[in-house]
Amino acid sequence: MRLPVRRPGSRPLPALLAVIAAVLTPAAHAQIQPITTETRPASAADLPRWEGGVLLAALTIPDYPASDESRHLVLPVPYFIYRGRVLRADDNGSRLRRRLAPNLEIDISGGGSLSSDASDTDARRGMPDLDYLVELGPNLRLSYPGPHPKSLIVVNLPVRGVVSVGSDLGWQGLRFAPELAYVNERFLDGRLALNASLVSEFASERLQRYFYEVEPVYATPERPAYRASAGYLGSSLGARAWYSFTPSLRGLISVRWYNHDGAANEDSPLFRRANGYSATIGLAWSFLRSSERAAED
Repeated sequence: MRLPVRRPGSRPLPALLAVIAAVLTPAAHAQIQPITTETRPASAADLPRWEGGVLLAALTIPDYPASDESRHLVLPVPYFIYRGRVLRADDNGSRLRRRLAPNLEIDISGGGSLSSDASDTDARRGMPDLDYLVELGPNLRLSYPGPHPKSLIVVNLPVRGVVSVGSDLGWQGLRFAPELAYVNERFLDGRLALNASLVSEFASERLQRYFYEVEPVYATPERPAYRASAGYLGSSLGARAWYSFTPSLRGLISVRWYNHDGAANEDSPLFRRANGYSATIGLAWSFLRSSERAAED
């Protein structure tokens, strides 16, 4: 399961994607077993193949990349985790994967972003709202042994198409977001899972225009017309920790710092702040679990 914060104004939607994945897999018909208060299993094979629950999260997020305004939200989010050999929907997102070598994997992964109302943002007031964004595309994943037992150093090279979802569907271009991450899900006998990552993002012209372009009809004396261009969007450094109180109850803390210095559209009047941050704290309750065990990773 995952409620990561990948970029300003953007929230991945693994819960939604995982629910869709669950409908498409036979695991949805697996036997349900009662939740116990045992400690978290030490290996993937001791975890249930699938589980479902709800996450209550409080988060602070910028309205959009390089915005100088943020939102503070408290959201209940239903989630579904599936730990299959090919299909995975877990702390690292939702994806269909194919292992090409012991340390090389290709997968189809997804993500998304929350919407932002222009009327609530000074910089965009009078302009169209920013809709929900849904992302899908291939990812090349390389993994290497980390400095600690059971830890990994992971390189992700995802290229995703972006579609806006509002009153209608709209194609919004491509995003390339190479990531270097440290992953360890076995601290404290498996109770503590840690993830730290550095991400740099590049976007096509269409996606950059979605965030930063000001058409003449929306220009004002304080917000001159601007034509956005493709290129570098920004980088971020973040850390996420899950702590398992019991197999059915987990706590989440996630923080991420963003830097947009040198971005392709830092001259846009909608580019308001080069640095920003997001933070999430949450509590997840898993009340449905299968008796079938997870596939070994």
